[in-house]
Amino acid sequence: HYEKYLPYLLTVFFFIWISNMIGLIPFFPGSGNVMGNIAVTATLAVFTFLITNLSANKHYWKHIFNPPAPMGVNIIIIIIEFLSVFIKPFALMIRLFANITAGHIIILSLVSIIFIFAEFGGTTAGFGSSIIAGLFILFMNALELLVAALQAYIFTMLSAVFIGQAIEEPTHH
Repeated sequence: HYEKYLPYLLTVFFFIWISNMIGLIPFFPGSGNVMGNIAVTATLAVFTFLITNLSANKHYWKHIFNPPAPMGVNIIIIIIEFLSVFIKPFALMIRLFANITAGHIIILSLVSIIFIFAEFGGTTAGFGSSIIAGLFILFMNALELLVAALQAYIFTMLSAVFIGQAIEEPTHH
């Protein structure tokens, strides 16, 4: 039944990927760090949460509220399964936000090192550190290109897995 959810998943993938790529272009109009805003990632996670839970079949809810476990452990498993309904989208939100923000913070830190060395060590130290920091910044920007695509893929794949778990038909052996 993937055809029903494919437009959402493709939209999320390309939105995250293109937003991350545009966010890497300095001084580009509207090139803010979109996924570095927790409200954007929270909104995407809420959409996944709503699609997952509103599309879920009775088998999914039965598994959450009546898991196949011994009676003594059943209460603990029900609590864990119920909490997992809310933890999954929260993890999606935090993973995307933290990974995108971390790369930008590292690049900002490397740029700041240049000014710190120039302030405390003079112009020569600032120039010397700018060469080394510049090489690291280029490396980090190249790594950010990979992270931009990888985070879009991970968010989309996990959303697809969560939706797939909710709409999975029971198997009879």
